[in-house]
Amino acid sequence: MKSNTILVVDDEQSITTLLSEVLKKAGYAASIANDGFKAIAACKVRTPDAIILDLHMPLMGGIEVYNRLRADDKTSAIPIVFLAARDKPLPTFSGDGASNEDILFKPVEANELLSRVKSVLKEKALRDELRRKEAQLKELSLTDALTELKSSRYLDEFMQIGIRQAKRYSVPFSLVILEIDHHQELSKSLGPDAFDTVVSQVAQIVAKQMRESDIVVRTNTSEFTVVLTCTTKEGAIEVAERLRTSVAASVLTVGSESKSVTVSVGICQFAKHMDDEGKLLMSHGRAAVEHAHSSGGNMTLMAE
Repeated sequence: MKSNTILVVDDEQSITTLLSEVLKKAGYAASIANDGFKAIAACKVRTPDAIILDLHMPLMGGIEVYNRLRADDKTSAIPIVFLAARDKPLPTFSGDGASNEDILFKPVEANELLSRVKSVLKEKALRDELRRKEAQLKELSLTDALTELKSSRYLDEFMQIGIRQAKRYSVPFSLVILEIDHHQELSKSLGPDAFDTVVSQVAQIVAKQMRESDIVVRTNTSEFTVVLTCTTKEGAIEVAERLRTSVAASVLTVGSESKSVTVSVGICQFAKHMDDEGKLLMSHGRAAVEHAHSSGGNMTLMAE
């Protein structure tokens, strides 16, 4: 298991040596800096897990070091344990990040130091875990749980950016919408779990065909929307036909059985009279899909 790295910052060499030895004996990896400038430089090279920081250093005091670290996104979350001499006036902390309660007074006892370090590292671990959970929740909200494709929420955000670029730089922006033919009947005959298996496999077929600059979104139970950036009408038709024929030619596995399905495909290219949110773009694309369904399915149509 990797040891936590603690940076000890004090202008007195004897103190940095003593405290770093205490930390090393407790199993931490310790490094030292003897002034504020070196401390900031050390944090930029390798971000420590915590800092022991003397408040009363010449040239750059501990408060200035603290403020500079907090102003940098890379170092703003590093927990800091302050050191101070009892016979010197204490600084005034600004903001909510620190207070006089965070100060250890010299001479520092080993147990007190280790207790405080353990405490701030535990708080840091809890904050880091919370940030990871928040990131996971955000990613989940942007990802479809069944297919692992992007979700409709992601599509809404992506389309607004794509449409702004299309209007500003006059570049083509297209949607290709696919929906499994006879999906309602198929869902009833297979049952929900088996139908989910079909949907998931169709999603994989579609996703494998796309460029890195394009996105594939599951926009309904059996509907997928492909966003094509910088793609002409002819290019969008080529992509749509490739997707349609790939799905039709694929043999899906549903339990112990093999299954084939087809999709109806609608294409719509953004035009300047359309809204900035992409609602009209989606509406026209879906109308083309419905027309393809009603014409027998397994067909690609361009919305006019």
